[in-house]
Amino acid sequence: MNKLLLSVIILIITYILIFTQRRFRTTAAFLGGLVAVTLGLIGFHQATANIDFNKLAIFLAMMIFTIITKESGIFQYLAIKVTKFSKGNTLLLLIALSLLSAFLSSILDEIITLLLLANLTLAITNILEISSLPFLIAEIISANLGGMATYIGTPVNIMIGSSAKFNFIEFLSHLAPISFILMIISIFYLTNYFRDIFKENKTSKELISHLTRIDEKRAILNPYLYKSSLLILTITIMFSFFAHLIHLELGVIYLLGALVMLLISKQDPDHIYAQVDWKIVFFLIGLNILTGTLEENGLITIITARLIPQISKNFSLFSSYTLIFSSLLSSFFDNIPLIAIAIPVVKNMSFLLETTNINLLWWILALGANIGANGTLIGSASNLIVADIAEKNKQPIPFWYFIKVSMPLVIINLCIAWLYVYLRYL
Repeated sequence: MNKLLLSVIILIITYILIFTQRRFRTTAAFLGGLVAVTLGLIGFHQATANIDFNKLAIFLAMMIFTIITKESGIFQYLAIKVTKFSKGNTLLLLIALSLLSAFLSSILDEIITLLLLANLTLAITNILEISSLPFLIAEIISANLGGMATYIGTPVNIMIGSSAKFNFIEFLSHLAPISFILMIISIFYLTNYFRDIFKENKTSKELISHLTRIDEKRAILNPYLYKSSLLILTITIMFSFFAHLIHLELGVIYLLGALVMLLISKQDPDHIYAQVDWKIVFFLIGLNILTGTLEENGLITIITARLIPQISKNFSLFSSYTLIFSSLLSSFFDNIPLIAIAIPVVKNMSFLLETTNINLLWWILALGANIGANGTLIGSASNLIVADIAEKNKQPIPFWYFIKVSMPLVIINLCIAWLYVYLRYL
């Protein structure tokens, strides 16, 4: 059988399993890559050469950072602080939790951040005796939009940044402005959408009085770890701004910072490593090998050859289509495997297009994938994690209800993002 045809068949089977068997997605991706190597569709050395170790290093480092930092009690501290700030006002609480979700997702691992915030939110809403649904949905949306602002904010940003060789400052310059605009619009939309629910959620004055007496400083279980982790994280982020000047990959900088934090924390390394989400690491390795197989056997070249004439005819129109399709596809499918396929196509175009045009396509991909991730609960891994936590706590997020809330917002954000791209770049 033709190697190209066999590569496509393996990819299709693997992606069907990824999109339909959520709990089997990591095994499917990794197995798909191994099958490609076993059948000789790509050599072992070529397969390993396609693995983006810089991207994997950033993922590992951010997970280690977050796991160690949470042991200090900082997340509990922030949750109590936010709750006290709201004084039982559900509207104010939604805004505060949304902003907290966006901020933490921009500087820490989005997946673990939402894992912790979701559990804390359920505890807060249980104490206040109010529905958790508006807050969990707002946190999911805010995490995807807030994380879009930085290189390390979301998995797709790390994938795109590492592949395109962007630096931290470039991400802030191009995506932070639109991230901020979309966050403001989204908060305004969500507060208006849930206004009727907030009217029903009344917190007793006695409970509010009790909350104001809580000392949030007691939530800091390890003051030494709290201070040292904040210091090391700040230093690491500062160094990441100048990574391109000191000629170091971001993966190296973040991994060094994470390992220094691990040493200073004096925690058992095995305990920390056991909490790392290794599934996403093996998932990305499998996807890297699969996309490398497609490139090796010519499919990426064929796709590029078909797209280049369309780009040459009308780059503005092609950019608009790319933004729309990347967003809509990311709504109904996991955005990580979709971006994994798009990356080699755009990289291949880099040999045929001007640098400015190629860079714009990268930014458009990041915009579309992060905006689209809010369309449904299966748009990103972090969405599913929050949904799982809510279901286990017997406060499920209905699939179609989430779409009802989020899809109009995705369309609004998509229109604004297109206007931003048009006015700034086209």
